[in-house]
Amino acid sequence: MKFPTFVVYFLLGLAADLYIWNVFAFIPTLVILCCLPFIGSGRRYTDAVRIFSYVYFIFELPKILYALLSLILPGFVAAAVGICVGLFFATMIFYMSRHLVVNRLELDFEGLPDGFDGLEFCQLSDFHLGSYGRNCRYVTRIIDTAMKLSPELILFTGDLVNFDISETDTYMDELARMKAPMGVYAIRGNHDYLLHGPLDEPERVKATERLNELERGLGWRVLLNENVTLERGGSTIALAGVENISANPFFARMGGDLGKALEGIPQGAFTILLSHDPSLWSKDVAPRGDVALTLSGHTHGLKYKLAGFRPSHWRLPYHQGVFTEGGSVLHVSGGLGSAFAFRLGGYPRIDMITLRKKH
Repeated sequence: MKFPTFVVYFLLGLAADLYIWNVFAFIPTLVILCCLPFIGSGRRYTDAVRIFSYVYFIFELPKILYALLSLILPGFVAAAVGICVGLFFATMIFYMSRHLVVNRLELDFEGLPDGFDGLEFCQLSDFHLGSYGRNCRYVTRIIDTAMKLSPELILFTGDLVNFDISETDTYMDELARMKAPMGVYAIRGNHDYLLHGPLDEPERVKATERLNELERGLGWRVLLNENVTLERGGSTIALAGVENISANPFFARMGGDLGKALEGIPQGAFTILLSHDPSLWSKDVAPRGDVALTLSGHTHGLKYKLAGFRPSHWRLPYHQGVFTEGGSVLHVSGGLGSAFAFRLGGYPRIDMITLRKKH
């Protein structure tokens, strides 16, 4: 979101304050005003955006709704609606978005090698560390929960940060605790390209490379349009990772090359593909017929209804869960966090997946 957009949101809140004309109503607006210089200059950008979003959803938006509704409804009704909206967003931010659950599932495949029958691996996605502040116990709880599951393999499907590599500074020790016997493998998510932050292009490219090196320093293998061979029980499978390719034109193809990611994999080999954005699966992956399982994130589990319809499906038909097409399977994780102050897709989740050979 660009700086002028933040200014517009500030002006909307200020307009509501001028209409209400109560000294206490101006306090949240003053907090937001203090955030704007940091957002505009790029200094402490992530912290300023987080505070801005918390205050806006809990206080400013309810005020705006009150000001609008009071034009057509009794004042006490408009005030009740505003208070309910503020409480709703406070609950979403501080409870719903940090109520961690473990999602266990089994996936059956006819072509799974015998040695990988029963493999239990953990899929993590969309940390979005900048949403939690500098020292949040929620991140520790995520790592503790994942490690207690004792996965043989950990696969991270992107979006470690929101806007800035500095979001990882106070969480390096926690992230370094993520270990598995078969390794930790990761790909880039759209936010890991730092497109949404204040950096100019040369700075962005350098920072993206530093983020890759940071993850490698944690012991993670970052798959950038490449693949590796995994061994277990005398059998092998291929694990590939593709850089971001999306249906969204804003970050459609940030160096993503599916052909390169799968290059060199023997024909008929059981293949798992890590692709942050699930929109790639139906368009390019499933029609190939040579990728058994694709693991994605990105959607944050977005799946809401409006008058019986699901508007989210217009943009994100593969929102969360397991999807099949021909012999290809897609699993979309609801993920752990969100770039916004809260999640609309339900509780954050760790996915514990068991592979089974179909007999």
